[in-house]
Amino acid sequence: MTSYAIRSRREPPASSRWLAQQFPHRAWLIADLRGRISRAPAAIRPCGPEPDRFGQAMERTLALDLCGAPPYLQLIKQLPAAGMRRLLTTAGYAPIADTADGPWGKTTDHIPGARLFTVGSLLPYLDRAVYELRSANPDEARKAIQAVLRDRRAITAYATAARAARPAFAAFWASYMSGFHSALRGYGPVTASLSLLGGLRIVDFLAGTTIVEYKTGHFDEAHHLDALVEQALAYALLAPGSGHPVTAVALYLARYHVLARYPLDTFLARLAGQPIDSAEAGSRFATLVQAEQPAR
Repeated sequence: MTSYAIRSRREPPASSRWLAQQFPHRAWLIADLRGRISRAPAAIRPCGPEPDRFGQAMERTLALDLCGAPPYLQLIKQLPAAGMRRLLTTAGYAPIADTADGPWGKTTDHIPGARLFTVGSLLPYLDRAVYELRSANPDEARKAIQAVLRDRRAITAYATAARAARPAFAAFWASYMSGFHSALRGYGPVTASLSLLGGLRIVDFLAGTTIVEYKTGHFDEAHHLDALVEQALAYALLAPGSGHPVTAVALYLARYHVLARYPLDTFLARLAGQPIDSAEAGSRFATLVQAEQPAR
């Protein structure tokens, strides 16, 4: 997941140009991913009616399945207390301590996928609502969200969109449960939506010490895979400086039934064509990314 504005392809930002100069050998990784795709079962054909939102819903559904503590909690807390409780209990979480604002934890790993998708597909809508209300104070934002939740037309629209995405969800979930669920769990405890550089970059998942980038889209063109490699590379460089040790990078191309995991040292050295001081490279890259942000 990327939290910065998409820039013109004619003029890539300085941080992207620096990555291209320092890590120019991407062909090996693109070739490896293409080889894995060619050896995997046939790609999943169904698509959600809104591909981008469907991808976001699937990412959040996997997070609800994988995370021991509720993911996206700051977002979910925007709901009224009763709505927050209902959403979290639907996803299999319960309060750990008997306090009004105490921590929640997962009580079972046997929540049906369709039930998790009901929650996961709501979260992108909530995220969008919170984004649009970012200039409002917290109380005003909560009142606006509560008004939407009482709007029958809004509820009907959400239910219709979620129902239309069910066939695609069923195909992706079946693939995920065929072994990828266990593999991701095996990397270690999972954190979703990991913020780097104060939110300038957002990692889909950190599983143990493995960065995981999750994609549901098509990768028909080489530049699609090149963009994915750059995204994962950026996260791998920035995570340690944000206090998250990383030992590996994993790319989960769900539509193609591919989960490719690379040790970090190998990943960086192969892309650079030589051994890399990851701390120094990460610090340099972070400086470039921060310099690109508009003054506030």
